[in-house]
Amino acid sequence: MGRCFCPGPVLPSPQFGPMSKSLLLYHCHTILDFLSRGCCEEPVHDSTSILCGFGEVEQENNVHQSHSHLAMPITINDVPPCISQLLDNEESWDFNIFELEAVTHKRPLVYLGLKVFSRFGVCEFLNCSETTLRAWFQVIEANYHSSNAYHNSTHAADVLHATAFFLGKERVKGSLDQLDEVAALIAATVHDVDHPGRTNSFLCNAGSELAVLYNDTAVLESHHTALAFQLTVKDTKCNIFKNIDRNHYRTLRQAIIDMVLATEMTKHFEHVNKFVNSINKPMAAEIEGSDCECNPAGKNFPENQILIKRMMIKCADVANPCRPLDLCIEWAGRISEEYFAQTDEEKRQGLPVVMPVFDRNTCSIPKSQISFIDYFITDMFDAWDAFAHLPALMQHLADNYKHWKTLDDLKCKSLRLPSDS
Repeated sequence: MGRCFCPGPVLPSPQFGPMSKSLLLYHCHTILDFLSRGCCEEPVHDSTSILCGFGEVEQENNVHQSHSHLAMPITINDVPPCISQLLDNEESWDFNIFELEAVTHKRPLVYLGLKVFSRFGVCEFLNCSETTLRAWFQVIEANYHSSNAYHNSTHAADVLHATAFFLGKERVKGSLDQLDEVAALIAATVHDVDHPGRTNSFLCNAGSELAVLYNDTAVLESHHTALAFQLTVKDTKCNIFKNIDRNHYRTLRQAIIDMVLATEMTKHFEHVNKFVNSINKPMAAEIEGSDCECNPAGKNFPENQILIKRMMIKCADVANPCRPLDLCIEWAGRISEEYFAQTDEEKRQGLPVVMPVFDRNTCSIPKSQISFIDYFITDMFDAWDAFAHLPALMQHLADNYKHWKTLDDLKCKSLRLPSDS
């Protein structure tokens, strides 16, 4: 297969701030290794020390694994039957992303992405070939770290799946333009690219290079968007934006950036409150026939479209508690393990322990899930459900909450009762 992208010089465009030398060397190393192995292989990440800008990080090496070689499809019609059969169900909320992860040898993003983007006519909108889109997905997926328990390309594929599901809901579809849909799908795909498996607080406390670069503000989210665009535009073979005009590109780019930055949790409650006050309350007043002069959600209100897109990707990003119970449990185990690893690392390095509850020796996973749902999920999904109408998700949320409460009442700290394992 031909070269997908070239680790050329830092882009001088003001759209892309210059990368530091060590970050550039890191990405060049990754790219060169990826190219030397072929686009179907996974890059070797020796560690996150170069990425994070300090030598003591001891994250598990993302050593290349000898997966059985799985040829990348030329088009969506060329995927192996076992994958194609799974993807037949991708429009269902109960779609099992972990089965796709297994059958694609930890490359679910390319396959799900091609199917979803085809369904939404993304190639036609961007005027790019499916070959270019496939190359882009491969580049993006290669820059997710498969050694991360949670923040890997399976999570990206899961968020893409949720975003596509939300875009199919009648009120969401009626409120957004096709550019919004395309931007949302791209944002979901890239929203955690090159995530090191550590939180923003960890990177800031460690004085990492990324934290210095982004002034301790939305460090990872800024990095995800910047890297995504740098990887995309470096080579025409994977530049999905190469055939759209400058103004179109700028609008699309801004929408993608805005959505990815909205996944940063320090402004979580601000985003939810804006959505409730600007979307839900006026909508309820309109439905009730109120005389209130409030703007309903719709295509004539760009400010409302922005709020809808932010809320959509935020919900997609943390939709795990609203998945079927078996999927919810698997995600809870994965995020807990990633947080345990961070706490282990903080203790080894003498850094502040950001999340002391996630100590693998003392943590109650049910309690952590109950707290997460109570603090972040319930109000946000109540608001999103009021707009998008998602009864099945809300039922899953109630069932899953009951599962965690039952375990907690029984003083069980694990994912399931021992008899259920």
